[in-house]
Amino acid sequence: MKINRTGRILAQSLLLFVLSFGLFTSSSWFRVSTAQMALSRTTQPAELVGNQQFTQINVRIEPSSNAAIAGFAYSGDQIRILNQTQTRDGRTWYQMESNRSGITGWVQSNQVRLLAAPQAKVVTVRSTPATDSIVPPASNCSPVYPVPIPVINQGFGRVSDPFNPGQMHFHTGVDFDGRIGDPVNSPICGVVTYVGREQDTTDYEWGYGWHVKIRDPQGRIHLFAHISKAYVKPGQTVTPNQLIAGIGNNGNSTGPHLHYEIRQGADNHQNAIDPMALLDRAGQGGVRQAGIEVMPSTPLRF
Repeated sequence: MKINRTGRILAQSLLLFVLSFGLFTSSSWFRVSTAQMALSRTTQPAELVGNQQFTQINVRIEPSSNAAIAGFAYSGDQIRILNQTQTRDGRTWYQMESNRSGITGWVQSNQVRLLAAPQAKVVTVRSTPATDSIVPPASNCSPVYPVPIPVINQGFGRVSDPFNPGQMHFHTGVDFDGRIGDPVNSPICGVVTYVGREQDTTDYEWGYGWHVKIRDPQGRIHLFAHISKAYVKPGQTVTPNQLIAGIGNNGNSTGPHLHYEIRQGADNHQNAIDPMALLDRAGQGGVRQAGIEVMPSTPLRF
């Protein structure tokens, strides 16, 4: 059977249409599949690992040991994997976001332990008026010490004044020994009310240097002074053991340490109360059982 010229043109056009449609649907399927893979990658939970608990881990802005450091995370931090890549030297790098501090960057795969992805849950979202008084459930709010290894070098009350030898002064908090950058964790549930430093050098609060304040469900203000870096911002809710800052040495300070203060009734140093009334109930029994006790040491801090 012969097909005239018009018929051949129609047949060729039909064939081209079928082929074009097949390529379009194939590429669409590929894009959808790629998007699904990317989505599943962003939901991969993981945990940072190190030689010991609270080992500091450099988080870099690019997947390279020579890249600039975006910030720090710590072994034991829960993270989620955003992306991954393999460098020319064969090393695998993960782009991560810390669930604790929110820092984002790249770490090597040998510093990451992948966890099982959680099962999807149907969540009913209720609109809640914006307020900074919202705190997590009380069942998750058992107090803890603000540092992993609590060594006290200055207690609450009348003590020797390190800036005026031979004189006494009233110390409004408890000082914990440490090194620059060591983790400071929230000891309670609460809402961050302040992050910064008093600029007026004649104001009493200037002596705290850079500091963070958190209000607990009872309305008390918890102050963490002389910090080197803050990992939280005002309005953010926090829970016990959540990383909030790094130990520092600024303001009226004679060396790296954390000054922890609790204010009850009003947000000023004249309303400071002894933090040990709270910390004596802290869930840190394991620390004492391990042979590391809360004890005074020689250096004085303010």
